[in-house]
Amino acid sequence: MSETGLVPAPDVLPLPAPVPLLHALLLLTFFVHVLFMNGLLGGILLASWSRLRSRSPADAHALLAGQLTRLLPVLVAGTVTAGVAPLLFLQALYGQFFFTSSVIMAWPWFLVIPLVILAYYGTYVQSYAGARSGRGRTTLLCATAAIFAVVAFLYVNNTTLMLRPDRWGALYFAAPGGTNLNLGDATVWPRWLHMVLGAVAVAGLLVAWLGHIRSRSDAAQGALVRRHGLTAFTWLTTANILAGLWFFVALRRPVRMLMMGDSGHATGVFMLGILLAVAALGLAAGAKLRGGRGSLTVLTVVAGILLLAMILLRDVVRAAYLGDLYQPARFPLQTQVFNLALFAVLLAGGLLTVIWMLRRLRRAWTTAGSSG
Repeated sequence: MSETGLVPAPDVLPLPAPVPLLHALLLLTFFVHVLFMNGLLGGILLASWSRLRSRSPADAHALLAGQLTRLLPVLVAGTVTAGVAPLLFLQALYGQFFFTSSVIMAWPWFLVIPLVILAYYGTYVQSYAGARSGRGRTTLLCATAAIFAVVAFLYVNNTTLMLRPDRWGALYFAAPGGTNLNLGDATVWPRWLHMVLGAVAVAGLLVAWLGHIRSRSDAAQGALVRRHGLTAFTWLTTANILAGLWFFVALRRPVRMLMMGDSGHATGVFMLGILLAVAALGLAAGAKLRGGRGSLTVLTVVAGILLLAMILLRDVVRAAYLGDLYQPARFPLQTQVFNLALFAVLLAGGLLTVIWMLRRLRRAWTTAGSSG
């Protein structure tokens, strides 16, 4: 059966807004989601690493792990909440692909919900149990980190399988009960590794900011935390460049060629990502030498633009893999002006609320540092 015959027809329900607007909202809301997700996944991995390296409850590594674990429940809530909108936009625009891949890997996909709930409990135990959980706290922290890494792996399997209608038939008939994963796709492992390493790098930048805030009450401890964060950002960004090269090589040749000159947009985004990654490494080295808020601010802005470039490049890959199978011109449209205006107001209000909450969290962190 041809790929075209395997792809379901678009949903008969009309879209509430033009495809370009929904596509832009998909990228915008996914960017917000990725910010929280990187802080969560990278933060818990850095916290686990710090806890494993600590030799006493009062050394620098244990203190850093404690600082990160107190943030984890907030980051889980932010990741899940901010992930709702892009998932809905993805279903509206690519439902014929996403729902099919979800059915083919139904049972692993169902596991995402109980795994996230279980890991959420784990973050609360880490945040509030303190030293009372003893040695088991390190084991629990590493197990919780592993669960989040597995959830990320399941998401990568689904988002890559939705791009491969050519694999749907073989996978379904091999296991019609829905126990499939997309492990036969050469892009799965490098894409997952690229995402995980990028998350830890972004979390390293978060740690650097925590150190900057901490330095207001404890200059020595703050400088140490800041240096640890920038070191993690530098090494993980370097490693992620190599993982990105692996991911690039694993892509289909026509997709690679789009980034090598066949498409001005794809090539421009690809080159921008490389230049920003190199610039971020240089800025991180400068921030370690100079200190101060200004260098961290510039690095954060560059890292944010780099993250946006990676999201745009991800979109390029998705469009290239689906090709002519994705025909948004066929989608029925019934613009709902009131609902769009309501969504815009709620989105702006939600973003302002998140900013207010982060400012309150920073203030509470500073106060806790001053009293502790």
